[in-house]
Amino acid sequence: MRARDIDRLAFVALAVLVVGYSVANGDRVSASAGPAWLGVASILLGANLLRLRFGVRPSGSGFAVGIACLLLGTLRTIGVVAEVTAPLALATVMLPIVAVRLVRRRASR
Repeated sequence: MRARDIDRLAFVALAVLVVGYSVANGDRVSASAGPAWLGVASILLGANLLRLRFGVRPSGSGFAVGIACLLLGTLRTIGVVAEVTAPLALATVMLPIVAVRLVRRRASR
């Protein structure tokens, strides 16, 4: 299995997890939602930093989603974002992926 395939599967799993959690429980019942998003960000960013260290090209989508998760987790933890709804969670995961793909397409032209 290639690294690209692993990245794609990881993003699909992350999207399913985020949307499933938001729909099933709602964010208000969990005070740990902010730290959970920070944990996801640290996993995504940490994995890409390890890829760099070993000379493997990092995942642009992984960095973008990691930064978006870091931002959302920080805003949720300090109270700026009161609740992470399903649309917000989905946007946090999908919009950075779409943005990176659009930038790559324009750069390859």
